[in-house]
Amino acid sequence: MKIHARGHGHVRATHTKTLEFTGEREITPRATCVVGVAAAFDPEGLALLRGPVAVRLAAGPHVATGTAVVNPHHEVTDRLVLRRSDHASPDTFAFRSTLVASDLGPDFVAALEDPATEVTLTLTETGPRRPLVLVHRRGLPDPKGRPGLLWRTADASVDLDASRVPDEARAALADGGVIAASVSGPLEGVSQAAGAWLAGAAAQGARFEVPGDATGTVPALLAAGLPVAPAVHLGRTDRRALAAPPHAELVRTAPAPVVFRAPAAALGALAEVLAGSAEVRRIAVPDGQPDLGHGATWLPLSEAVAGVAAPGAPGAEEEGVFVLAPPEHAAWNVDLRPLVPLLVEQGVTARTLSTVLRPFGISRRDLYDALGDAPASPSEGARNKERGRKQ
Repeated sequence: MKIHARGHGHVRATHTKTLEFTGEREITPRATCVVGVAAAFDPEGLALLRGPVAVRLAAGPHVATGTAVVNPHHEVTDRLVLRRSDHASPDTFAFRSTLVASDLGPDFVAALEDPATEVTLTLTETGPRRPLVLVHRRGLPDPKGRPGLLWRTADASVDLDASRVPDEARAALADGGVIAASVSGPLEGVSQAAGAWLAGAAAQGARFEVPGDATGTVPALLAAGLPVAPAVHLGRTDRRALAAPPHAELVRTAPAPVVFRAPAAALGALAEVLAGSAEVRRIAVPDGQPDLGHGATWLPLSEAVAGVAAPGAPGAEEEGVFVLAPPEHAAWNVDLRPLVPLLVEQGVTARTLSTVLRPFGISRRDLYDALGDAPASPSEGARNKERGRKQ
């Protein structure tokens, strides 16, 4: 993605924290971060950029390079701002920039002061990009903003009501593409094959976004590799509420995942509530990657408290959506056993099922007990037959 602009006599390039291209043709000497005026922006091209990018600024023979991370919440306007800090206001196109205005040398700045100079900013994704699954309900207006653009230009589409997931969706997932997943009704009613595919996508590191879900709980459950129901929703909470009834009792005994929004620092209260339990509870925490959609990482609760929730840890005071796995002894109260043979018949391997169901506290032994005499998946059947020949 290339953005073209011109130099200007009032370019000073002394700002130590930002670098800016503006669509305005005139600036004052106070615009110390501006390095190019009369810029022409491609809103669609900029909106499609995600993740880490390489930055290249050129003016005549002068070139400066750096790196930055695209702000997932940016809005394309008549200015493009790169910031050294993590500040993520809508007018910030990218943050964590290693190139800002004051990094340019005197000769470079002199070239930028000439209105005849053509200035070019090149932004190139450096990847690898994680797949993004956009889930939207049919019959509703198309998503707006960047999610809407990604929806319309997706690499593949999936009908979550269908009994089979198309091969192009599997390929897009493997290539880190964008998949537009549509559903006619609540996500609780998706087909078995679609549910298994969603869980498998999460296991492959996919991020999820559900346009219109202001709470973020549904994409958080999907990113954790879990169905959206059954689940206990606590809503927005904090340390004090997590430690008090009835929340404390729910997190101790609920036989389904518990999902809530809270500052990461509040996980310490959760650990205190569960301190008397002999079981190791696991929790899905935001993966911390600045990208569109929700990504999750499963950790033992003790590790989450020592890491993302520790005092002074980056983001400890920021809100996130967390998913607490149910206690292991209650896992089968959700009774997923009847689904296991059906999923195997659809070609889902026992290994994939083991990964997907582990957050429920279901061990591999529990899984094989549930399978009983059910036929093994094709790949496992072939391995078993091969073992028989060798014996």
